[in-house]
Amino acid sequence: MLRSLLCFCLAGAIGYWLFSDTVRHHLATDEAAALRVSFWGSYEEYQMWKELLAAFHEKFPAIRVKAEYLVGVRYEGKIQQLLVADAAPDVILFQDEPMPGFINSGKFEDLTPYLATPGEEIDLEDFWKTSVQSFGREEKNGWRQYGVPIWGGCNLVFYNKDCFRRAGVRVAELPGPKGLVRDPKGSGWLLDDDKWTIDEFVQLARLLTVDEDGDGRTDRFGFLLPGFIYWLPWHWGVGARVLDEDFERIAFLGPECERSLQLWQDLRYKHGVSPTPAELGTMGQNVGFFTGRVAMFCSGPWAMPFLNSTRVDYDLLHIPRGTPGGPRFTRITWDCVAMFTKSKKKKEAWHLIHHLASLESQKIVARYQRSIPARKDAATFFETQNPRVHAAEFIEVAASYARMQPITDHWDLMNRTWVRATDDLQNPDPRYRLTPAEAIGEFLSDRELMKLYKTTSEEAAERYRAIYRRRQEGGE
Repeated sequence: MLRSLLCFCLAGAIGYWLFSDTVRHHLATDEAAALRVSFWGSYEEYQMWKELLAAFHEKFPAIRVKAEYLVGVRYEGKIQQLLVADAAPDVILFQDEPMPGFINSGKFEDLTPYLATPGEEIDLEDFWKTSVQSFGREEKNGWRQYGVPIWGGCNLVFYNKDCFRRAGVRVAELPGPKGLVRDPKGSGWLLDDDKWTIDEFVQLARLLTVDEDGDGRTDRFGFLLPGFIYWLPWHWGVGARVLDEDFERIAFLGPECERSLQLWQDLRYKHGVSPTPAELGTMGQNVGFFTGRVAMFCSGPWAMPFLNSTRVDYDLLHIPRGTPGGPRFTRITWDCVAMFTKSKKKKEAWHLIHHLASLESQKIVARYQRSIPARKDAATFFETQNPRVHAAEFIEVAASYARMQPITDHWDLMNRTWVRATDDLQNPDPRYRLTPAEAIGEFLSDRELMKLYKTTSEEAAERYRAIYRRRQEGGE
C-alpha cells in the first residue's frame, strides 16, 4: 500500500513537471492570462530583460507580462515540449541554428503581415542583413519573416595584453604585406592583425607559449582551442566548408577540410600551444584568460561582461587570413523573438516584439555589451560603451567578413555528428585519436545524416568512409 502511494506521488510529481504549463495554459481565461515571454541567459542578461520589460510596462501599463526565465534546463528542448503541448509562451526568444526546423513545424507565426502594422511598423532594412536572413525564408509568395532579430554577435580573437607584453609582442599597423615581424626598434615583435595570416597566427601562438619556471611544464598557453563551431573562421579561412554555397549538400570533405582539421589537432598535440583539458584543469576559458595562463581565445561579445568585471587588460584581434592579402571569414550568430502560432494575445505579442526591436530597446542591449544590437542604427551606442576595448571591431566585422553559420533544417543532427567526429579527432589518448581523414569518414558514415543529405562528391565521400571503416576494423 505504502509503495503504491509513493509511486502515485512520484508519478504525480513527474506529470506536474511535464504538463504544468499545459494545465495552467488551459485553465486560465483569456482575460486573466498574462502575456508570456520566455528567454534564457546569464545573470547580466536576466537584468537586461528586467530593464527591457520595465520599459515595455511604461508604454503598455495595461498589459501584464509574465517573464519565464528558463535556466538550468535545455532551453530549446523545453520550448519544443511546450510547442508540442500547444502551451508555449506568446513571445519566444530563439536562436538561429534550430530556427529552420521549427519554422517547418508550423508553430511559429509568419510575422510578415505584422511588419506593416500602423504605428508599429518594422523595416527590415534597419537590421543587419545576416540577422534578417537567419529568421526567414523565400517561399512561393515571396520572402516570409518568422522571427524579428534583436541581438547577436560574431567571433573575434580576444588577447590578454599582459601576456603580449611579457612575450614582447606589440599590436601596431605595419607597412608592407607582413602581419607579424620582428620589431626593428627592439627585441620583440610587431603584429598587424589586419594583415596576419593563419601561419602567422600559429607562429604568434608559439611565441606566447612559455614554460616560465623551467620545470618542463607549460605555464602560459598561446591559444585556447575552441570547439568546432568556434573553429569555423579558421576552417573557412583555409578554403574548407561544412555545406555547399546553397546550404543543401554536405561539403565536409577534401584536402582543405583535412588541412583545417589537421591544424586544429596540431595546435594541441604537435605545436603544444593549446592546453589539453587536463592541463587547463578546472579553470576554464575565463579564469585561464584573466589569470594569464591563456593568452588568446576565440569568442563573441558575450565574453565581454565577465572580462569587464575582472578588470583584466584585454582587447580584440581580427580573424587571421588564410593567405597573405587573401579573404578572411568569421562566424556570426543571431537571436530573435518569435510569436507562438496559437497565441491568443497576438496583438499584445506584437506590441512586445516591436518594443524589443525598437531603437530604445536596442540602446539598452548595446549598454550591456553582451551582444551586438540587431539594428544597425544602434551600432554607435555599442561601440562607445567600453572605451578600454575596441568593441567597434565587432560592428566592423558584422558589416564586412562575417558569414552565416552552416544552418540546415536538421541542425541538431548535423551538430551532434560533427561533435562526435571532432571529439574523436581531439581524443587525449593517441591510441584512439583519429586522423583528419578518419574523422571526416566518421562524419560521413552517419546513416541518419546521409539519408537527409547528398555530398558534393559521393566518390570522395566513399573513400573517406572506407578509411574510417579500416580504422574501425583495426587495419592500417
